[in-house]
Amino acid sequence: MFLFIGGFVLVIVIGFLLVHRLRSIQTVPCVEVHQHDHSSQVVDVRDYNNLTTTVISGAIVIPIPYLKRYYHEISNKKVHIIAGSRLEKDIGVRFLQKNGFDVTGYSLAECTCSSGSKDVVL
Repeated sequence: MFLFIGGFVLVIVIGFLLVHRLRSIQTVPCVEVHQHDHSSQVVDVRDYNNLTTTVISGAIVIPIPYLKRYYHEISNKKVHIIAGSRLEKDIGVRFLQKNGFDVTGYSLAECTCSSGSKDVVL
């Protein structure tokens, strides 16, 4: 009986942690890069190989592998992320939120938002 209750509590705790982790990413809206909040800084977290097609003027380019080392160069605490994939977006949003940034939105280069608004096609 004790093992059953302990296992049940463990499942609830793990479930709570997973839901809490995903909730922070889901609260960031998908917004076209040209319609983002202009008080926020655009941060491009795509790999340098993916930047050859289009570079957004005024954006700070910090690829995901360099984000931990150079995130202090982002002057504004409100940021809009441009990512090449959902994985890059998730990693970037999670890292920046953990370090005190307010991620106001994101744009993806490869797919569209499920809410009906289009991601920026680069």
